[in-house]
Parts: sequence; C-alpha cells; structure tokens
Amino acid sequence: MSILITGAGGFLGLNLIEVLIAQGEPVVALNDRALPEAFAAKPGVAVELADVRDRVAIADILSLHDISCIIHAAAITLGPKSAIASASDAFDVNTVSVAILLEEGRKAGIRRFVYPSSSAVYGAAPFDGAAVTEETNPMPTTLYGFTKLASERLVVEAGKSFGISTVRARITAVFGPHEHETGVRETMSPPFQIAAKAVAGEDVLLPAGGARDWTSSRDIAKALALLAMRESLPSDLYNLSVGETWHVSRLCAHLAKAYPGWRFADGKADGSDSAIAFNDDLSRRRHAVSAKRFETDFGFRFMAPDEACADYGGWLADQTHAS
Repeated sequence: MSILITGAGGFLGLNLIEVLIAQGEPVVALNDRALPEAFAAKPGVAVELADVRDRVAIADILSLHDISCIIHAAAITLGPKSAIASASDAFDVNTVSVAILLEEGRKAGIRRFVYPSSSAVYGAAPFDGAAVTEETNPMPTTLYGFTKLASERLVVEAGKSFGISTVRARITAVFGPHEHETGVRETMSPPFQIAAKAVAGEDVLLPAGGARDWTSSRDIAKALALLAMRESLPSDLYNLSVGETWHVSRLCAHLAKAYPGWRFADGKADGSDSAIAFNDDLSRRRHAVSAKRFETDFGFRFMAPDEACADYGGWLADQTHAS
C-alpha cells in the first residue's frame, strides 16, 4: 500500500518523499507540474500529474493505486498581501480540494488523512505572551489562516462522518532543505532569502526583530510521516515546532563560515534597509508555538536551532557541489 502526497513537488512534498522512501514506504507523488528528475526517478515513487481540484483525476489516481493514507500538502501559501492568487483560487486550492480528497479517499477506502495545517490559524496569539498550545483558541487574521481553519473543520467532520482516521498538524515557520520557488508561496522564508544571498556572495543587513520558531523542514517531514504511519494516534491535533524562537543571525553565522568573504551585519531596526523580506511585524516579539504534545506522544526531538542551521548549511554545500 502507498502513501499519496499532494503538492509533492513543493517544499514539504520533496522532504516527505525523501523521508518516506528512506523508510521503505512506497509513495504516489501528486503534483501539478513535473517533479525534479532526481525525485521522479527514485525507486518506490510513482508520479501523477493532476490538479488537486480535479475530482475525476483524483478519483482515477486513487483507483489506480493502492492508497492507504493521504498527506494533503498542496496549498497556496499567501502572505499578508495575498497578492499571488485571488481569494477564490486560494479557497479552491486550500479548502475545496480538501473536501474532494476526503470524499474520494473515503470511496477508495483510505485508512488515514493527514492534513498539514498552519500556526496561522492562531492569528495574533503568538504575540500575546502566553504559550500557544493546541488548546489556544484559533482566531486567524489572514485569508491563508482562514482557509486553513476551514479545511481543519472539514477534516474533523470527515473523521466523524466517514470513519476515517484524520489528524491535523499545525506547522510553524519552516526552513531548510528543498525550499525553492514554486509560484504558490507569496514570500520565500527569510532563511531561504539569506541563504540565496550567501551563495551569491551578496552581503545582507538584518533588522533587530523578526525572531521566529524556525523549524527544520526535515523534522516537519519526519513528524508528518509519523502521523501517517503510526497505527493509532493519541490525538487528532498536533502543533509542530522547535518550541523556541531564534533570530536569523544564527543561520548567518553558520553560513559565514561556509562562504568565506560573505558578510552580514545589523541594519535598521525596522528592516527598511534590508533586502530580506519579513512577513512579521518586526516591532513585536513573537513567542514560539509549543509542540510538547507531539514530542511527548511520539518521543520526538526537533533539531535545536544551531543543529538545524548546520544541517541546512551542509545541504546547501552539497547542492552547490552537485551543480
């Protein structure tokens, strides 16, 4: 039996393929465009090209393959400006597709549906000073957050009505291997932007604020894989986060060692002189989302910030040498 990954050519999708194949799990990689050749050619990966909004195509793919679990990672990741897609397109891709996959998955007899949601459903809660746990009341403030919360509601109702094991994973800020331009993310992460500058030898200035609980993409993929494969789940809702906020200057310190001659320095506090785009209000302190429930239930350890930075730096070096 196989695990279907939607959005397989995206940031999370490529990491998921890597993790699942390494664990010997057959994967059906669903994407709306061709996957990188290195992934499409991996043994154990079957590639299907389709739009997640195409009910007929989804039904055909589920019928063709023996799918036990769907990890629905396809999404349009909107920033505050919501500039890369219309509200209707974002709702269709982020929410209507969830209903389609749940309904067709029920007909195909899937065992589990894993929904990678977002800490965006918590809205401004990370700025309020209290710990953000799964019990924190979701109050999204952006279109993206609303589409994710609406999708969560569909997942919960499907679990009750269809008898499918469903789980929601509220993912925090992600950085690391396989982040790349896909056209469905409004702003690439500051760590990605910084890494691109380091590789190109372009110095950067950093604002004082903007610390977030940046969490390794490899860890997020490993966590989602656990949620997909574990026989039974203690909960149907988990936060996924390293659990502490840190400033991107820590990543810069690692990159400066790997790329001699590249420099970074403190810029204006408001970021007005920085070429790095941040989606956050740089004047406010953001607190981390707590993933203690997941860590306890699964005995999982997220890479500490410096460990994750070193891992990303090593991956970047490997990509540079390979090209």
